[in-house]
Amino acid sequence: MAEDQDSEESFSKIEGMILEKLLTMANEQTPLVSEEVLRQSLAEVSNSPQFESALDKLIRDGFVSRIGNDEFQLTSNGFEEHSRRLNEGTL
Repeated sequence: MAEDQDSEESFSKIEGMILEKLLTMANEQTPLVSEEVLRQSLAEVSNSPQFESALDKLIRDGFVSRIGNDEFQLTSNGFEEHSRRLNEGTL
């Protein structure tokens, strides 16, 4: 049971890191981020098996948009989700 909770916390942490990176890039006037740049900038987690799943879940939940084959951007819902997680202390 504790292992499941650790795995869920790790998954949520990776989601948060992706949201944070996409928000930072958007604030730097770079709203579209290539998959390569995203993976390089999050190298500490991008090789995790959970990275792709976390990114896919953020897309399914409407927080991130995939543009073309390999570019991503934060949606307006993603900005709100980032704020919510930041306020809850879960980011």
